[in-house]
Amino acid sequence: MNCLLAIGLAAASPALLPQDTSTIDTIIRMRGIVVSATRVGEARALDQPLAISHIEPKVTAISRGTVAPDLLREMAGVHVQQTSAGQGAVVLRGLVGNQVLYLVNGIPLNNGTYRDGPGQYLATIDPETIERIEVIRGPASVLYGSDAQGGVVNVITKSHQSAGRSSVRVSGRAMSANSSYRGRFSAGAVGSNWSLGIGGSLGRTGDLRPGGGREPQDPTGFDVAGLDADLTWSPEKRHVLQITAQHYEMSDVPRYDRYVDFRAPAPGRDWQHTFEPQTRQLGYLRYRFKPEAGVVTSLEAVVSLSIQREGSNRIKLLEPDVPDSSLTHWRDDVFTPGLAIVGSSLLVLAERPLALTWGGDFYRDVLKSYGSVTDLATGESQELVRNTNTGTIASGRFPDGATATRSGLFLAADMEAVDGLHLTLGARWGAFSNRANVGTELGGEVENSSTHLTGQLGVVFLPASEWSVVFRLAEGFRSPNLYDLTNVGPIPSGIVLPNTRAKPEKSVSTEIGVRYAGTGGAIDLTVYYTRIRGFIDRVPGSFQGDTLFDGERIYTGQNIGSARMLGFEAEGAVSIGPVDGRATVLYTRGDQQDASGLETPMSKIPPLAGSFGLRWVHKSERVWVEYALQWAAPQDRLGLRDQTDPRICPESMQDQPELCGTDGYTVHGFTAGAEVTPRVVVTAGLDNIADRLYRTHASGVDSAGRSVWVGISAVGVL
Repeated sequence: MNCLLAIGLAAASPALLPQDTSTIDTIIRMRGIVVSATRVGEARALDQPLAISHIEPKVTAISRGTVAPDLLREMAGVHVQQTSAGQGAVVLRGLVGNQVLYLVNGIPLNNGTYRDGPGQYLATIDPETIERIEVIRGPASVLYGSDAQGGVVNVITKSHQSAGRSSVRVSGRAMSANSSYRGRFSAGAVGSNWSLGIGGSLGRTGDLRPGGGREPQDPTGFDVAGLDADLTWSPEKRHVLQITAQHYEMSDVPRYDRYVDFRAPAPGRDWQHTFEPQTRQLGYLRYRFKPEAGVVTSLEAVVSLSIQREGSNRIKLLEPDVPDSSLTHWRDDVFTPGLAIVGSSLLVLAERPLALTWGGDFYRDVLKSYGSVTDLATGESQELVRNTNTGTIASGRFPDGATATRSGLFLAADMEAVDGLHLTLGARWGAFSNRANVGTELGGEVENSSTHLTGQLGVVFLPASEWSVVFRLAEGFRSPNLYDLTNVGPIPSGIVLPNTRAKPEKSVSTEIGVRYAGTGGAIDLTVYYTRIRGFIDRVPGSFQGDTLFDGERIYTGQNIGSARMLGFEAEGAVSIGPVDGRATVLYTRGDQQDASGLETPMSKIPPLAGSFGLRWVHKSERVWVEYALQWAAPQDRLGLRDQTDPRICPESMQDQPELCGTDGYTVHGFTAGAEVTPRVVVTAGLDNIADRLYRTHASGVDSAGRSVWVGISAVGVL
């Protein structure tokens, strides 16, 4: 009953905030505690039917990364794609974009505007504020609802209460590959039953220099600024009230793949294409209640307001060195109030404890969208509008006033059927509604609604305390969102127009895993198969009998048929004396089939890839040295979209797609760190030692060449 009691007792105990574990080793991490798998309380990853990766970023990882997605690059089962240096998207089991759910402290980052391709959304989280990241690999729709078909990325930010006392923290980092620097200052006070923290970050990133002796990729630089505050009050151990506010903005972020055709100096489609602003704001009030007795062991309520502001500035390139005479500006602001209530209960059934997790959530997106076209010679601007039966409405990429509502109720149960054998069952009922007026030419009034019942079954067999064998059968679900139904905007191969008749995607995933976590080593191996019905993919379309819109090839998102993914994810770690070793391997094969039976590879499927690392720690535990290897095989098994995507296949080669693809690579690096004092840590590293020219698959920007970086973190106790 260890697994079940651990969940129940953690849920019944006072809330445990993340602690500072900057020296945590790999094996402990693989044995560690996770919260995303249960939504309440804490439980061992070893005991969960879900496949879970989790990290607590050290000073080293935060110092060498530019944006938050960089922190996930060495996580098992995770592939990171970057369209530009100021962006980054996670690919889980071949799925990306709005098929992967992002959370910040359990609150959805996703909204109705999230697109089907890799995006910039995860980059709007300040990497300096991240305490831990938990990734659920595979469908998690029962606990989290729509979009969680590929999995869930839950980013948990730091609370000042974790310091345990009033303190001041200062950190900074600098990197040669992009002439970047970033600094953060935070301070907080801790009383007998309260804590208050405030912090701010500033940073500047220059153009990123790739390997191979090439010139910096111009433009890829951007600026960042962040502010955050949290207040925690606990009048007694049963009650905890937390108020948090976060603001992070990125300025003039270029979409580099629009400036070049695969690699400079070949010109791309645009003279200018920048995101300004690219901003995320989040405020929430979280109340936790832990009864001393009774059926209910915990109750949590979260009231939140998320605001995401995204603007785009674009000047087309008519021919080499000849820009268009006009600038198009889009601005889409999404306001998302939300409410989530999650509880846990511990019952007894047939003399065995039964742990229940239950609750519901509600989120509503409201869009404020507008845009304009400005004549660069005269300065005159004309607003972008869509025509309706009653007049015109403002329009950015989306029609102004569009709304999206998503709600759900869920119940999950965990029970030890017999000694060493646990069963988990879960179900969620969800309702979704999108309303907008896309304009008379594109479909008029749109009201797209759906409901769905999603279930999952998990089996965990524990032959010994350090071993588990797991099986999971889980459904996934994604409701069409405002991007599918209403968006008009540029994509790598042309322009996308709305499909107001899109229907939900539904999936079923089967996975088997073997896990071991002992004192000297750990293994995590998962094999999975997923099939999606009603798979939405971008296909060539037309508008008013023409395949071009504003001079660009038209695409729409259609329920083309089905898709299936087969693959495995593996992670292993070993500790021998002062040396720790770790390795990961990821393989995914994806295929899709349209209504006619034509079968083709899925797009953006990552290649066979992995990582290897060795870490030596001095017996004082104050000095360490690390070696890291990242590798990937070539990826030339391309989907139809890949063959017209200039990030993968240059336009000059698209008539010979068999010559396209992403080259394989091996990249080596070294890192050293020292705890100068108990409160001051300094790290430095040399990455891409051989100055290899490479990019991760489906990325629009080459990764950093040979670079030196340095980071420092200091804490002063008041």
